[in-house]
Amino acid sequence: MTTDRIEALRSRLDGVDTELVRLIARRFDLVGEIGRAKERSASTIQDAERERRVLEAVEGTARQLGVSANLVRRVFQEIISHAVSQQSAQLAGDDTGRVRLAFQGVEHSTGHLAAQKFVAGRGLEAHLVGHPTFRAAVAALLADEAELAVVPIENTSAGSITEVYALLREQAVFIVGEETWKVDHCLAAPDMVPLASLGRILAQPQALEQCAQFLQTLPQVATTTYMDSAEAMRAVATAGDAGVAAIGPPEAAAANRLAILRHGISDSDADYTRFVVLSRSPVAVDPRIPCKTSLILVTRHEEGALLRCLEILSGSGHSMTKLESRPRPGKPWEYMFFLDFEGNVAEPRTAAALDELRSSAPYIKVLGSYPAKALREHPQPGQLPGARPDESAAETLEAVVVTESPPARRSKHRLVDRASRSEDTVVQAGGLLIGGAGFAVMAGPCSVESAEQIGDTARFVRDQGAHVLRGGVFKPRTSPYAFQGLGWSGLELLVAAGRETGLPIITEVMAVEQVQRLAQAADILQVGARNMQNFDLLRELGKVDRPVLLKRGLSSTIDEWLGAAEYVLAHGNQQVILCERGIRTFESATRNTLDLSAVVVLRERTHLPVIVDPSHGTGYRPYVAPMAWAARAVGAHGLLIEVHPAPQQALSDADQSLSFAEFGALMRHLATVPTVPSV
Repeated sequence: MTTDRIEALRSRLDGVDTELVRLIARRFDLVGEIGRAKERSASTIQDAERERRVLEAVEGTARQLGVSANLVRRVFQEIISHAVSQQSAQLAGDDTGRVRLAFQGVEHSTGHLAAQKFVAGRGLEAHLVGHPTFRAAVAALLADEAELAVVPIENTSAGSITEVYALLREQAVFIVGEETWKVDHCLAAPDMVPLASLGRILAQPQALEQCAQFLQTLPQVATTTYMDSAEAMRAVATAGDAGVAAIGPPEAAAANRLAILRHGISDSDADYTRFVVLSRSPVAVDPRIPCKTSLILVTRHEEGALLRCLEILSGSGHSMTKLESRPRPGKPWEYMFFLDFEGNVAEPRTAAALDELRSSAPYIKVLGSYPAKALREHPQPGQLPGARPDESAAETLEAVVVTESPPARRSKHRLVDRASRSEDTVVQAGGLLIGGAGFAVMAGPCSVESAEQIGDTARFVRDQGAHVLRGGVFKPRTSPYAFQGLGWSGLELLVAAGRETGLPIITEVMAVEQVQRLAQAADILQVGARNMQNFDLLRELGKVDRPVLLKRGLSSTIDEWLGAAEYVLAHGNQQVILCERGIRTFESATRNTLDLSAVVVLRERTHLPVIVDPSHGTGYRPYVAPMAWAARAVGAHGLLIEVHPAPQQALSDADQSLSFAEFGALMRHLATVPTVPSV
């Protein structure tokens, strides 16, 4: 009789559960209607006053009915958060069709659960595909095997995911969304057994770290790491050994029919993982949707440089939500910063702030503006997201503050102009500073021809006082039958010569697909005269953290030259060096007409360093040294000189290459040349 009574009550309980789901569905139908109405108005997605009233009302009702107000508040917080995501998706025009989404892990892993939560909140239908590593998930995205990838970026207990930060820096991916998942680690085994009987626990390394205090209570247990917690659960279920357990999500335990020995074994009750949603291209987000912007920032090697950048955000009314440093690849003891702040690049004030940041930092990569899951960190117990400690739980919920946007600057060349930065930009390549009061000499052969040729030249130019080793490995030639360079094998020879002599290296990049690989090897990437207005190439160079030497086009004006430099700066890379290499005129006595007046004009108009290439500027060996001395005299920041062990045998530009003796004489006299003050 008692059993029948319990079953009857459970049946009624099932009916109540079904009715609850129906009511939630009805609520979301109404949310959708409100969202469609907002599409035709200027209303913001989030109405803080409305949300406060809702929470106050449901908390009051809960108290009247003797139900936990805290429980009801947390349930409605999740419902409201889902409603905001639903309306944001409507305004963003998200395709409700089926999308392919990559994640790290297997079914029922934390990555899989977070991906499910994201697509459900956006009203998407998705085909979810698991991958063994974060890098593999991003590779699937880049290979067009998925439209989106969901990867974790930080955890409130274990900290940041270093590999994901590296992927954001290295790959051409953009953040288009974020999701949070409350980590609820449980200990599960094939059967209900005493904890003392366990001999081994399987878990992901991060899970072991997050449950360290619990594991200390089981000194007899050995641990084995798995790439994925759900995979660890599956392994325990397959083995069927009562002495082996796994740590992971309860969903994975249930899917594998494991008995949960302990719930909530994390060191912290507030254990959250933040995931980012990646795409191959950025998204434009309606300004009415609360947004977060993420970027990578490299500051200048100057006192107070980071503070000045942060003051730009603060002064423009942007609230920073995250700042984390990471080592700068290839530059020991230098750092880049990953930074999140509240704002949308579609807003004029945010666009103006980013312009100002670009003029103050040598490198910026905007990772994306995307709908914010929460504008503040996760709440402490009894506190809502975004609430100040002295506010009650029902006083605020992710309020959107609208401030007047400052006017954006208007300038023909906003970032290259002296008006945007009064101080000279100093570009660092290896340990060398180019610009300001310094004078740098870049010397080497037009083309890398052999290990012996580039090695002998590197040692000689270093001993004569050169600061950078130049050498072409990809050569743009007028004739298709002329020597085109050794390609990637030549790059290996150039890199080896640079390492042996301790000289930074510079080489020419000719195509978009070469940029990333060359940037990993060369200290400076050179853009030749023929590519000065290759805008696809310039845009790509703006995305890498490597100095760029931009040669003047064969018949380009100074305005056109500065416009080409603006392309690189506007896409995030402020490390541009301008190189005057002569222009085409009616004069035929020299290969080109070396325009040294351009140095004076540029020193007045731009803060970027300016160097001179007298080798291409004259095309005639006897004229190179006098024009090099003249370049120093008029205020250039350096020289680009072609040097070859046997100039007459050079496979390219033989007539303008200096011999070792000629280069030595040039360098000895160069030190005696007086320079004029900058304009």
